[in-house]
Amino acid sequence: MIRQIQLCLNHSLKIKGPRTIDFEPGINLVTGPNGSGKSMLLKALHSCRECRIDKTDDAETLYYDTEMMNPHRSEGPAGDLRTLILRARGGFSSHGEIMKTALASLPLRAGEVFLIDEPETGQDLTGVLHLKKGFETLLKQNVQVIAASHHPLLLLNGHLIELKKGYAANLLRQYRRRLCNQKEHHET
Repeated sequence: MIRQIQLCLNHSLKIKGPRTIDFEPGINLVTGPNGSGKSMLLKALHSCRECRIDKTDDAETLYYDTEMMNPHRSEGPAGDLRTLILRARGGFSSHGEIMKTALASLPLRAGEVFLIDEPETGQDLTGVLHLKKGFETLLKQNVQVIAASHHPLLLLNGHLIELKKGYAANLLRQYRRRLCNQKEHHET
């Protein structure tokens, strides 16, 4: 489990927000406007040798970028077997199906850290609800989840990490306003 990251100089210049970020066991949701460094933070947690990362043990981290499901993306060899399997699914399944089965089938063990970048991409409301259930399943398996997200439903559960103070509250207000407007529109 990751408890904290102290960003190196390079990442502290690219990631808006505090230089030291704390994480909790369970589900951690990183949010902020586009360009605030959510994806960069996940990449730093996964592979930066300069950032100081406080872990409770030597558990592995699996970095899952939803863009890896894009069959048109070419980055060369997939790397490990888990990444290869996920990429292969990208060519044959819808994005929603990939996310649903990936969360259910990734071989994650207790104590490991699952980093996931914008899992709500390409999801309808039902897909987001499946994601929430998938995260809860990982939580029961004692896997720490650190997700970068903009989706209001995902932001309601877990430890919230805002790269820009007040971003989540503003996002939730906008979402409620849209829902109220849609409800009024359907009632007339």
